[in-house]
Amino acid sequence: MRTTHQPWYACLFGLAFIIFTSFANAAVISRGPYLQMGDNDNMTIRWRSDSATDSVVRFGSSPSALSQTVSVSGTRTEHIVKLTGLSASTQYYYSVGSSTQTLAGGDNTYRFTTSPNPGTASPTRVWLIGDAGTGTSSQTAVYNAYLNYPGAANTNLWLMLGDNAYDSGTDAEFQSKMFNMYPVLMRQVPIWPTLGNHDGASANSSTQSGPYYDIFTLPKAAEVGGLASGTEAYYSFDYGNIHFICLDSYETSRATNGAMLTWMQNDIAATDKQWIIAFFHHPPYTKGSHNSDTESELIDMRQNALPILENYGVDLVFTGHSHSYERSFLLDGHYGNSSTFTASHKVDGGSGREDGTGAYVKAPGASRAGAVYTVAGASGKISGGTLNHPAMFTSLNQLGSVILDVNGNRLDFKHLNSSGTVTDYFTLIKGSDTTPPTLTAASAVSASAVSVSFSEPVAAASGGTAANYIINNGVSVNSASVSGSTVTLNTSALTSGTNYTLTVNNVQDVSNNVIAANSQRSFTYSSGVSSSSSSSSSSSSSSSSSNSTSSSSSSSSSSSSAGATSSGSPTTVSFQQGTNAYSGSVDTYVASGAASNNYGTANAILADADDGSRDKLISLLKWNVASIPAGKTITAASITLRVFNSSAGAYNLWAMTTAWAPGTATWNNTLPETNRGAQIGSFTPTSNTTYTLTLNAAGIALVQSWVNGSANNGISIASGGTTDGVDIRSNEYGTVAQRPSLTVTYQ
Repeated sequence: MRTTHQPWYACLFGLAFIIFTSFANAAVISRGPYLQMGDNDNMTIRWRSDSATDSVVRFGSSPSALSQTVSVSGTRTEHIVKLTGLSASTQYYYSVGSSTQTLAGGDNTYRFTTSPNPGTASPTRVWLIGDAGTGTSSQTAVYNAYLNYPGAANTNLWLMLGDNAYDSGTDAEFQSKMFNMYPVLMRQVPIWPTLGNHDGASANSSTQSGPYYDIFTLPKAAEVGGLASGTEAYYSFDYGNIHFICLDSYETSRATNGAMLTWMQNDIAATDKQWIIAFFHHPPYTKGSHNSDTESELIDMRQNALPILENYGVDLVFTGHSHSYERSFLLDGHYGNSSTFTASHKVDGGSGREDGTGAYVKAPGASRAGAVYTVAGASGKISGGTLNHPAMFTSLNQLGSVILDVNGNRLDFKHLNSSGTVTDYFTLIKGSDTTPPTLTAASAVSASAVSVSFSEPVAAASGGTAANYIINNGVSVNSASVSGSTVTLNTSALTSGTNYTLTVNNVQDVSNNVIAANSQRSFTYSSGVSSSSSSSSSSSSSSSSSNSTSSSSSSSSSSSSAGATSSGSPTTVSFQQGTNAYSGSVDTYVASGAASNNYGTANAILADADDGSRDKLISLLKWNVASIPAGKTITAASITLRVFNSSAGAYNLWAMTTAWAPGTATWNNTLPETNRGAQIGSFTPTSNTTYTLTLNAAGIALVQSWVNGSANNGISIASGGTTDGVDIRSNEYGTVAQRPSLTVTYQ
């Protein structure tokens, strides 16, 4: 037989063709990876490839030691791989791909941490966003604000409160408005979503079909704790000592005898976890871009779901839908319209802030002990509304997200706006508070040192220093001396004339007990002279971010920019909500023609001689000046206001002589024209700009009386007769610099 040999160039062509084809057919990752259904011993990892391959995850204890492999044979473009046999509370690194190639991973950004063993109390960070999926710069700003916030790198759980991809929840919209927006965090933190009405436009809960159900892998057989729901439309899961309940408030029956609420009652009755947190899309209480008095889904959830949740001791309920931020008091038993809400529905009508009226406290396992309801639907856009639901402690037309830090029987809540500022916060404690006590004394600042006085004598901690001190982000200072309850720090790294925040970590008393953790105060350092400093009333933190060096605790601090100085040196301090951790300012307005109405959550304060249906409007403002040392003499004072709807008329400032609170003040209970003292100033706000109003001698005497310990009832702003009303930014306004401020000079 004759053999025919191929020319050499034909062989080379064939080899080149094989190589080219191999590269041409190489898969490329087009979605993810992202994490689902994380538990104490398993994790589900999903991704999408542009061509079909088998599925392989390699994982291990470091990016360079991915020694374990889980493979799923067969080929597909939608990859779902479940890792099992993992250790609890352990960090793993991973890569994803096929048996022939790695598509993504193998560096330190591809990692996850398993949850604690069921029932184990462990520091837990939860991030919550609602109505985020707009694909806009607003969504990006909210995300970046969180990434830059202390503790974000240690996020354990991520809750999405619905409307995750506008406008119709299509696969392409999920790609551009979720997967493309959060590429890093979703590869590190398990996502737990609920269905929003926009997501539901292309999904069907009864058949569990459509992009939403195709994209997420959710527990329907109690794979992560709780009771099996039999559906991904609603489910529960456990993380350590926290039980989470997710409901479908859009497509599934909300009837009390329906499958979902029947399951929910059995599920919540069966849990033994210390904390119970529920989340769904439609809020039971809101006056934002939606109205809980008029919309059926919202009414159903309030009337049908809330009695069950409250009866079994739910602690927090999170929703979206309204494109605003609204946070309630600690509530129980209100299932009617907003007009039926009374003070009796408040288990605690305070702020929940340790530096305010005190933390909310619940007895462990108690039924009907109160819950806090939060609307967090402004993670992608804001749409306003009246924002005056009486159940709410605060309502803000602000972009932002919610952060929870849970540790043992303590839960710390923060609303972080898109600028990275904490604009609301509270603490909820189950039983007795086991956290270290609060510092009580001030920091004195001189040209060469910062002297920090504590509530009891301190001792040197490990390393020969009394504590770990950090000024702002990364400027460290060393302990110069420890004497009794005072630690003196050198200030060689500081810049004259600069405002600083001092973070004090791990201060020990003489018995080596921690008496402060992550406490903060603000001060101004001035070279060569003594300078103002802030009083200390920061609470200690036992969250997973307790060693943070940023302003996380200052948002929950009552420190102002005032404090002790050397005798005789004039000091000027300013009090403005949200500036230098100050949180002692409140305001509202009242209306004679709506004499029983309260406007304490409005983001504006108003004054007018005749507002039409509401007749006279008078603004009320108050600043806590307790951080000015007793015995100081007030030499000057002024008030700065940001006007955004000007007037041609004159307005007068008056001393108020009766007590009032922003959440309860009405015309009837304040009688602002009767209960006022001396006139302390006036102005004519003819332009939309900032006005600084110098107080007269009566105004200076008024501030002096507050410093001397007399009742601080604040001031009022009333029209001098003009009916051309003026509108002023309030303490609830999103831009801190435009909020009312009081500036005081003393010596």
